[in-house]
Amino acid sequence: MRRHGKVAASVMAAVVVFTSMAAPVMAEGPSVEYLEASAVVVPPRERAPAAAAERFWELQLNLCNSGVAGCYSQGRSVPEAAGLIRSVRPNLVTLNEICSNDVPSQLAPALSQAWPGDHVYNLFVPALRRDTGTPVKCVNGQDYGNAVLGRVAAANYRGVNAWSGRYTSQDGGNEQRTFACVYAVGDHLSCATHLSASSEPVALAQCRALLFDVVPNIRSAEGLSGRTVVGGDFNLEYDTSDPENAQNCVPPGHVRKGDGDVQHVVFSSDNAFVSTTKYGLSHTDHDGFLVRLTKP
Repeated sequence: MRRHGKVAASVMAAVVVFTSMAAPVMAEGPSVEYLEASAVVVPPRERAPAAAAERFWELQLNLCNSGVAGCYSQGRSVPEAAGLIRSVRPNLVTLNEICSNDVPSQLAPALSQAWPGDHVYNLFVPALRRDTGTPVKCVNGQDYGNAVLGRVAAANYRGVNAWSGRYTSQDGGNEQRTFACVYAVGDHLSCATHLSASSEPVALAQCRALLFDVVPNIRSAEGLSGRTVVGGDFNLEYDTSDPENAQNCVPPGHVRKGDGDVQHVVFSSDNAFVSTTKYGLSHTDHDGFLVRLTKP
């Protein structure tokens, strides 16, 4: 659901609670707690063709499929998104406002169909309730949250490590925001998130927590340099006159591309930018936002 207006709020320190299969890393500054998570990997269904140029495309989608928001379209945004995935054939897909079964039932299979000769991973992470600490639910009873899907060429696949967590900087609502990240070993790091809709200062703190704290910690733990893409509905616009400008959560050595509204993709500058395309969608209030990169 889109955010309208700005709500002032006190902003807590940008601390996150991690979930990971990887070994803990002690970070300077804010403390983190490492828990456990795992990504689902679908192996190739057929032999991959010879590799083309290292095109690396990221598709950002907010599908408004909780059933609660006014933009809900009776689940029709999910097959619409699956069709776009099959058509565009992105390497990565970052997803917001989906239900847990949307991934294995339609979205991950669409990416596997787009890349039948390669490995495809997915990680869904629910938003959490402030009052109980349990997952927020869609109206159909499934967990509600975000996911990251990715393709790894069969010749490059060496496994994946999953990371997720909850930001400790949250607005006063009951939905606590989270992130989902997957490290495809030796290939790339991808993350998806959906930030506070009621407080731009909190959204900016969450954004900075992810890009200035979480991503460097994961790269340090995994021994990775660069090759990182983060996408999501940041609920921040690019506006140089606004203290909560989306550009203010972009670390040195990274580039941001936005859809002209609140969806953004931030990537390490070793990935070369090519172009962007927006796809108007009929069953959600956000465009599909494709960022075309080439990977080193």
